[in-house]
This record gives sequence, C-alpha cells and structure tokens, in this order.
Amino acid sequence: MDVMRARLLITACLYILVVSVGSPAQDESAGRTDAYSVCILKIRNAPQDAYDSCNQYLEHSSSDDAKRVQWVKNWVTRYEKLRPYAQFLQNLTTGQKAAWIVYEPDMAIQLPQTSEEEGPYKIQIARSFAGRMEEAMLSKAEAVYPAPNKMIQDLFRSYGPNQLPKEMTPLWGIPGNDNIELTTTVTARAVRYYYDLSVAARRDSALPTGFTAMGSSLKYAAGIKYFNQYSHGEDTFQRVYVADLTLEWGFVCGGLCGMGFTRNKVVVLDSQGDVVAMYLDAPVNSELWVS
Repeated sequence: MDVMRARLLITACLYILVVSVGSPAQDESAGRTDAYSVCILKIRNAPQDAYDSCNQYLEHSSSDDAKRVQWVKNWVTRYEKLRPYAQFLQNLTTGQKAAWIVYEPDMAIQLPQTSEEEGPYKIQIARSFAGRMEEAMLSKAEAVYPAPNKMIQDLFRSYGPNQLPKEMTPLWGIPGNDNIELTTTVTARAVRYYYDLSVAARRDSALPTGFTAMGSSLKYAAGIKYFNQYSHGEDTFQRVYVADLTLEWGFVCGGLCGMGFTRNKVVVLDSQGDVVAMYLDAPVNSELWVS
C-alpha cells in the first residue's frame, strides 16, 4: 500500500477529460452557429439534445472536412447504442429542472453493519441514526442521485456501448482503473457494489474484472442528525435533518496496479423527510489516486 501511495493525485475532472477527448477543433466551435459547431457544442454541454443537430450536420456535410464528418458519424453511432439508457435516465423525473432525484428502489438495499479488519480485504460499514424515523431518512439520503441531465452527461462522456452496467439503474459512478467503478456520488448502491466486490475477493482473489485482488479496503460511515439551524456555504436551513455520507475505497492488484478514493455526500431533509438539498462539494470528491 505504501508503494501505491507514492501516488499520482489527480482530479476527477482530469479523469473525465481523458475519457472525453477526441472531438476535432472543439474550442473553435464556441460562439459559432454553423451546423458543425452547433452539433459539437450540444455534444459538449447537452449530449441528450445533440442527436438531431448532429444528423442535420451530416445531411449537409458532403463538402466538409472528412475527419470532422467521421468523428460526428462515430458519435451518432455511439449515441444510438446509448440512447435507451439515456432515455431511462431522462424518465427518472418529470421535473426538467430537478437538482436531484430519489431512486426509491435503493432504499431497500441492505448494508450490513460490520467491522472486519482481519486479512487483506477489509470492510467497515457504520450507519448512525436515532430511531426508525431517522433510519428511514438516512436510507432516503443514500438513495439521492444527481439530476438525470448530469447522469446523462456522465453516460456520454465516460461510458462506451459495451461498458454499461448490467442492469439499468441510475449512475453513481463511471468506469475506473482496474475495471472497477469510480464513485462520483455516494449511494447505497455504490456501497453495496464495493461490499460485494470485497466479499467476492475473499472467496477468490481472481476477480471477474480480470484483475487479481491482493488487497482492498472499504470504509463507509453514514450518519444523520437533527439541527435547529444548519448552514452549508451560503445556504441556511431551519429545523432539518442532515445526513453526512463518506465512502472510502482502496484496491491493490500489484506494485503498480491499484486505485483508491474518498467520496462525500451531504443531504438535507426537512422535518417531513423530504429532501431539500444535496451537496457534493467536499474537496475529496475531486481526487483519486492510482498506481
């Protein structure tokens, strides 16, 4: 682990940049209204709305640069394969301006309270609440995801047609190093993913991901508390419950093979248990290490 932690500390936005590069002359399209520029800007800013514009460009692209035409053709082909998933995400809410969603099926996901420090595959899961009402609120906080449009952007920036999750669910992460998901939003589904991966490594270190697990560490701490007044940045709330969720993951598959990160999510709920705010602004959310 010490070898790994002589590490590169890189930001999540750099990771997204790596997986999203490839559009020719992207920067030159800013502020222009020709068909190609409109297509590229929509791919960059609102990929769920880019399909029609890019097809319109292709219909009149016979005299355009061949590399640009081919790039857009490739994107349209990829979009067509990803479109069913994008439509699923879009249909998760009818509110186009929603800042978050609560995916109720996640509230039934079981997260065992455990502390298993023996051996190379460590698991710590601790959830803190007072009474059944707070437990239900914490479960709801663990089921909060970003708005569908944000998840759709992650879908098109980071996933290929053959990389999609096995079941159609909201996106809590993106493809990461060593064929293991990299969390972007802490959810019960994310925690369960790493828990199941840890248990699988204990049974057989040769994982289905194609890598051999030499060691792993999962730590999840989640708690909910009542506040007469609570402030986060410039926002202030009265008489609310605040859930603070932190997920840590580390994975070792060799001297120069592994990755890890810490992710945090804060969810504010009113006295009725309705979500009124979600925050993903902890500094650790933009960092990860790889070796």
